[in-house]
Amino acid sequence: MFSGIDTAEDFNEPVFVIAEDASPAHAVHKAMKTMAEIKKLPQREERTMPEMLKYLGWCSWDAFYQKVNAKGLEEKAEELRDKNIPVKWFLIDDGWLDVEGKKLKALEPDKNKFPEGFLPVTERIRNMGSVEYFGVWHAVCGYWEGLTDDNTAGCDEFLYRTKDGNLYPSPINGEGFYRKWYKYLKKEGISFVKVDGQSTVANFFKDNIPASQAAEGIANAIENAAELMDRNVINCMGMAMETITARKLTGVSRNSDDFVPSRGPAGFKEHLLQNAYNSLYHNDIYTCDWDMFWTAQEDASQHALLRAASGGPVYFSDRVGETNPEAIRPLIYKDGKLLMLERSLMPADDCVFTDPLKEGILKMHNYGYTGKRITGAMALFNMTEEEQTFHASVEDIPELDRSREYVIYDWHSQTILNECTGTMKPGEYGWYLFAPKGKHMASFGRSDKYAGFTAVDDWQEYDDHDAITIHEAGPVCWYSEHAVKSAEIAGKDVTSLLKEENGLYLLNLEETGSQIEITVRW
Repeated sequence: MFSGIDTAEDFNEPVFVIAEDASPAHAVHKAMKTMAEIKKLPQREERTMPEMLKYLGWCSWDAFYQKVNAKGLEEKAEELRDKNIPVKWFLIDDGWLDVEGKKLKALEPDKNKFPEGFLPVTERIRNMGSVEYFGVWHAVCGYWEGLTDDNTAGCDEFLYRTKDGNLYPSPINGEGFYRKWYKYLKKEGISFVKVDGQSTVANFFKDNIPASQAAEGIANAIENAAELMDRNVINCMGMAMETITARKLTGVSRNSDDFVPSRGPAGFKEHLLQNAYNSLYHNDIYTCDWDMFWTAQEDASQHALLRAASGGPVYFSDRVGETNPEAIRPLIYKDGKLLMLERSLMPADDCVFTDPLKEGILKMHNYGYTGKRITGAMALFNMTEEEQTFHASVEDIPELDRSREYVIYDWHSQTILNECTGTMKPGEYGWYLFAPKGKHMASFGRSDKYAGFTAVDDWQEYDDHDAITIHEAGPVCWYSEHAVKSAEIAGKDVTSLLKEENGLYLLNLEETGSQIEITVRW
């Protein structure tokens, strides 16, 4: 516990919440809900997710690092167009700013990297194909150490000089600084911002302004100014508690340290663990951002599955020429829209107090809707050096109705299981669906998508047939103990396209981008 002010002698404020429950996840939820009530903090369901983040994105960071420039962005856009990868948004990460050392000099981009500014570049890329939105990265107080004394921002009245002589946006009236910056960026074709290093605010204003007051002042300034961009913000590196409790308006927050492609499999394990366990409490307040990934790495399919199951934004950061479309296809529709689950992926209760690097299988769960029915999903990873046994069930997923009957589907092997048990070798992983059984069938929706069950927009049951509306045509599968008499789409008989094995039916339709209704007769 700290105040950030050495001379503080007394205070009157709650400092912790204790909660008890048989379920670790429920105990965390009780504590976070109580904290949110004390701090008058909106919970996740009361916040909004920026519309563009519901679509596939790309980030410049691991592609260019601080050498990002206009030419490179256009080359990447050309590659994505040529590969028919429907990226909807670009994030221009660190490297675009006009800085001196670790301090910001100007609100405009570096003239050597973006000699025309942003607008001509964003317009050319928009004209190439699917990219519609552009965002830029900036550190919470401008750049990593604030602003230079001779900066050209023209916002002196909105800045605060600390006792040690550093210059930062003011926690008292700094909104004017961010508002001027965002107004300029919006004119340059920028639609959103990623604000990094938010938990450093307490350090910047140490012995000047109390930590919570400084964090809340800066957060209010950013969120109010971001009104100019419909509050389209990705909050980043802001999981210190005084920062989590400071943000009242924006809805998306990074859930881990950076994805670092150079670290390979070891980096994947660390990234997975951080995201899994942070979600236990972070999900109560925010849509959790599991960060970017590379589609061409050896562990790309594992990263892709995690992003599909994360319930948050999905974006990659491959260098020019290196994006693998096949790693992305199972996550999106043809227009780049994500097949999203309802919350963040979280560890099962029996994994919360074990070390998945040493024993057992890390089990993580989420859920989504198949029509109006809830389907559960489990991602399992063996992160140890030995073969491990596993067991997962309906009881592991709190949103599932224990009174219903569910069919278990192994997504990778495309088989039906009597129970979700087995063994996994080191490095192996699995994706299992728990689909509710209806009168005649259990639907898994699009068989080629990780969260394909969410592609079922509507599911109506009748005495002798089911009518299933699929958001976008493509291969569809379901399980039934009843023999199918026929299948039709818009009055056309497609029964000949059906393949059946042990009650699992696959209707192998071409991916068209159009909604369809399938009538299955029994």
